[in-house]
Amino acid sequence: MASAEYDFNQVLAQMLVSNGGDEGTSFPGARETGVPSGVDRVVQTAKDRPKEDSLPALSDPAADHEDANLSLRRADVEAKHQRVIEFLEANGYDGVLLGRADSLAWFTSGGDLAVDLGTEAGAASLFISKRCRSLITDNVQSARLFEEELAGLGFQLKERAWTDDPAILLATLVHGKKLATDLPQPGLIDATKPLRALRYPLTGLERQRLRELGRTLTLAVEATCRNFQPGETEADIAGHLSHRLLREGVTPVGLRIAGDDRLARYRQPTFKAAEIKSRATIAAVGRRHGLCAAVTRTVSFGKVDASSRTEHTLAAMVDATCIYFSRPGEAVAEVFRRAKRIYEKYDCPHEWTLDYQGAQIGYAPREMVFRPDCPATLAHGMAVCWSPSVGSARSEDTVVVDSRGFEVVTEAQNWPKIEVMVKGFALPRPAILER
Repeated sequence: MASAEYDFNQVLAQMLVSNGGDEGTSFPGARETGVPSGVDRVVQTAKDRPKEDSLPALSDPAADHEDANLSLRRADVEAKHQRVIEFLEANGYDGVLLGRADSLAWFTSGGDLAVDLGTEAGAASLFISKRCRSLITDNVQSARLFEEELAGLGFQLKERAWTDDPAILLATLVHGKKLATDLPQPGLIDATKPLRALRYPLTGLERQRLRELGRTLTLAVEATCRNFQPGETEADIAGHLSHRLLREGVTPVGLRIAGDDRLARYRQPTFKAAEIKSRATIAAVGRRHGLCAAVTRTVSFGKVDASSRTEHTLAAMVDATCIYFSRPGEAVAEVFRRAKRIYEKYDCPHEWTLDYQGAQIGYAPREMVFRPDCPATLAHGMAVCWSPSVGSARSEDTVVVDSRGFEVVTEAQNWPKIEVMVKGFALPRPAILER
């Protein structure tokens, strides 16, 4: 397919920035509308919260398990069990032993079986064969996991005393069987990559959950951008955002806060005790029901200078190109080639070498990092996150590839936007919020 063609001046002329102020932008043809003065910050923040409580409710182990939400989860688990059965039959395995926290969340349709945020291994393992699915854990973890996370989902329990060597129970399961695992250990076959591939396409329930997560995450990031004050530190902002996310049941698994020009120096910054003076870029990854979504927004105190606006516009153009071509059957390497061409056309040929450009996202923040020679092909129901950066600017949203095109699940809400034309299609991207 032919590459997307851009006329930089034409794009800028068609760019719509509803961002604030009656003054003109530094680009010809762009226009801005006023940001209301004297806005009640408390009311504004309150409006960002979803109308319905999105915090996951606890399952009642004594209930009859016929409620609608649990039925959806049970059907989701059954569908994933069928994928595993087909995997076993295709490869001649007797069963699968899942031990990674992200794999456990996937198979249990969002169950929280992790030990903590800092470990890959879960607090339990799942043994899955053609005829059964079993939770393997110790007596300390079993009650919570079996009652709060797996109640009514058709799992058996294989429990051991916490004082017993876990290898003993494992040896009993492994004996005489050909088992695949995602957490390599003696006697088992490492099948991490093919097992991870079973996560796609996303199921209908996962698509809806990711859509809801994306909106919640976006609203929290945008509310944080609107409400912190000059002089607060990057760590302060991380605290504000974490509070907003945690109260909605979203775990902040990735927070990158860059004040002023720090993003230009460090493309993947963590948050520090540095004060924010004129501008901040917030990049966040949130997890709920095991699924992850990522989003980035930038806010400026006062008018954005011409250089920063130019950098942001170019990053938005690259991002729009990647999103537009995020379609089933499109090779990742081909999307990458189109992105590189935009960098080259606007005299920034090396910018893409300074930062990750995108990744597959799902039950892990980076299921697979996209590289120029990536052999993967985009497919229906795959979640991706493109994140091009130029200097101190970054453009990033989470997108689900769909047979009908693509869906941006972190679409900007009450936020200024830039419209970029790609192959005659107007694709809005987040602009810089001016306060």
